[in-house]
Amino acid sequence: MLTHGIPNYIMVKIFKSIIPPIACEKIIEQGLIRPQLEAGTGKTNKKSKGRSTKVSFIDNKFLKKYIYELVINNYKDYTIEEVEDLQFATYNKGDFYGPHYDADEKNKRILSISVQLSNPLDYEGGDLCLYGIGGSPSPVTNEQGTVIVFPSDLLHEVEPVTKGTRHSLVQWFKGYESSN
Repeated sequence: MLTHGIPNYIMVKIFKSIIPPIACEKIIEQGLIRPQLEAGTGKTNKKSKGRSTKVSFIDNKFLKKYIYELVINNYKDYTIEEVEDLQFATYNKGDFYGPHYDADEKNKRILSISVQLSNPLDYEGGDLCLYGIGGSPSPVTNEQGTVIVFPSDLLHEVEPVTKGTRHSLVQWFKGYESSN
């Protein structure tokens, strides 16, 4: 699998439009009824010039289990020890998340998940970009209902939204790479 210039050995997997639009709309409703916080970085939610978005956490057991099964069935060389909660994000005009890694020496994150909830006609900009060989960012598809799974130590960003509002869901899996 080659994904927009990102070689398959980086283990990026894109599951296009596997969550139906009506389910995406219900997840957006669920995320918006919760109080949204200005997002920062790290456990303390430290404010950063590298990020501008609002987030809330949702407790959708069905969706959490669905994503878990998707990961377990497609990443057999990984041992999952913990699954973090689903984080709902709202990116309004001007919001972004600059280049960053989800993994660090403390958090043990190994896989990152991003779910595109919004219809791409509802916003402009806001592309999720993964950095591949040569260090240049490559946008991934923004089709509604698409689930993107990638290693947490892969540099990535969400480009600024230039029009409308983009909603997404992210989640992280902790553990280690194993050899089966």
